[in-house]
Amino acid sequence: MQSKGLALPPEPEVGPSAAHVSTKKSCVDPSGNDPDTGDSEKYGLYIEENPPRLVALGKLYEGSTTVHNMPLRHDQVKVGVEEVRDAYVPILVPIKEVQLVGQTLNTFVVWPTYLEKRLSEQVFHYH
Repeated sequence: MQSKGLALPPEPEVGPSAAHVSTKKSCVDPSGNDPDTGDSEKYGLYIEENPPRLVALGKLYEGSTTVHNMPLRHDQVKVGVEEVRDAYVPILVPIKEVQLVGQTLNTFVVWPTYLEKRLSEQVFHYH
């Protein structure tokens, strides 16, 4: 539909195969520059198993206080997921749109601080 020479944007795809891109600051592509980033090194994101299992890689945004409009607790951190290692594992703090690790690529998630580790560290401190 056109009106006075302006075209409306196409309708977005809806469904499980549609790519979701948010315009909210809490969910923008983590590969961009974010003033809240505390460290540019990659971190491993683990789940509780014996031993803990690596499920994703990403960057920490330690200065952040919210993710997807939810406040972070003192034992949580905002992570921009850059690589998925196990797509079918449920994330530890799910939201409506993101429930599996495979859905976290290029978005922000909440992760417990005791289950993240800088990849250059030799020892994993599991509590």
